This record gives sequence, structure tokens and C-alpha cells, in this order.
Amino acid sequence: MLFGLATTAQTAGWQSYAPANARRTGTASTNSSLSWSPTDSAVTSTTQYKFGTASMRCTTVNSDIVSASSTVAGFGTSDFTIECWIWIDSLSNHSASCDAFSHDTNTGMGFRLAQSYNTNGLSSGSPQYMNIFARNTADLDTFTLPSNWATGQWNFVVIQRKSGSFAAWVNGTVLTKTNASSSYNFSSGSATMKIGTADGGTGLGPTSGSNYVYIDEYCISNTYRYSDPAAAIPVPTAAFTVDSYTTQLMHMDGSNGGTTFTNATS
Repeated sequence: MLFGLATTAQTAGWQSYAPANARRTGTASTNSSLSWSPTDSAVTSTTQYKFGTASMRCTTVNSDIVSASSTVAGFGTSDFTIECWIWIDSLSNHSASCDAFSHDTNTGMGFRLAQSYNTNGLSSGSPQYMNIFARNTADLDTFTLPSNWATGQWNFVVIQRKSGSFAAWVNGTVLTKTNASSSYNFSSGSATMKIGTADGGTGLGPTSGSNYVYIDEYCISNTYRYSDPAAAIPVPTAAFTVDSYTTQLMHMDGSNGGTTFTNATS
């Protein structure tokens, strides 16, 4: 579905980050040991993977991995970053909703791909937008996908909120915001968190056929990672490792057809 070079220190009061995976060293102090359960044929797959041995494969429109949420997914008023790699075999036989992540509580955060602002999905043609929404409440910022996005390849997707404002990147390219909301505070309450689909909506996998979607190196951080929301960012050349700002990191490694999804410890 879907979906630089900031190396200098950030302003006083904020952490200083090195680019992309190079910054991810040190002790994991916040990477929570959540339990993830696969639903509707979501499995680890060795068919496609960016790093490691496998990725998560979405074989149907309802494929996802599900966890009881905590503050890692509520986000509330805080800064956060979501980063992952996504591979889509083909645009055929995908549904109109195309949600990729959702915190399933009223006003919880989610994002999707769409042909136009919150309407029509992958099956209607090459997606033009990535839409961030507040679950069951509002459609928020919308970004135009870049020309370097494509099916049949791994796409590096980043969504970030810094001081109430969103920025997004695909394959290192900063996305143009085509519809902008005011600053939005998401629900920070406990609820189900899903990677791959959304409650009340459909997800990345196909409605029929075998045009699968793969997700690898899924990382959530409890701060913004990129200091300049208008600049390109570097594309990682190695698997992520956790640091003190990592709240979830899923390498998606395992055997072909596996149903165990665990957080990374390194």
C-alpha cells in the first residue's frame, strides 16, 4: 500500500540524531514486550524481505498482526515516528480503503494509501496520496506520493509528528502535503493496535488473488527522528537496531509461513 540529509544537532532541548539506522545504537530502555497475534493468514515469509530472513506477508485484505496497545500506540499529544519497509506485488485486486496501520480507539491514529483524498484504493490505479486519519473521527493530513514509489520493490516509508505537525517521506523523498489539518491530539487510551489493516476498514492485502503485500523492519519511536521536515532523509542500508527512543521494533524474521512475531532486542 502505500507509502536526508539531516546530520546536525537539533535545537537546544532536543536530542541530537545521526541519520537513519546509524543513530540506532545503545540500550533499549523503552522497547516494550507486547504480544502480537496474526489474523487472517498474516505470516512471516521468506519470499520477499528487505533485511534479515523474512518479512510479514499480508495475503488477504484482513491480514494483520494485532496487539493490546499501550502508550506506544496512543501517541496522545506527543511526538512520534513510524518507519517501515513495504513491498506491494501489484495494484490489482486491492480494496478501496487500504489502511496500513490503526490504533483502534476513537481518535486513535492511523494511515492509508488512496487514489484521492480518503477515497478509492489501490485497485483503482496507482495511488496518489498517503492519508493520516484519527480513527472514526477525522481525516487529517494528506501527502502526494513521489515518483520513486513503485510496486515490485521495497519502499521505505516514514511518518513523523513533531510539535503537532506531520511530515512524511517515501524512499528518502519528502512528501508534499496536499491537505493540511490543524494540530491534532490522538487518543492515548488503551486499545487494539494493528499493523497491516484497521478495524472498520480494510488493509494492505488483496481482496482476491495473490498480489501480496510484505512489511519489514517496522519501527515506532516516542520522539521525532528527523529534524528538518522539508529535507530529504537517508534511506537505511541495514536493519534497524533499538535505542532508548524505540517503543516497538519488529524485524519480522522467522521461517516461511511462521505465525510468531516478536519485538527486537537489538
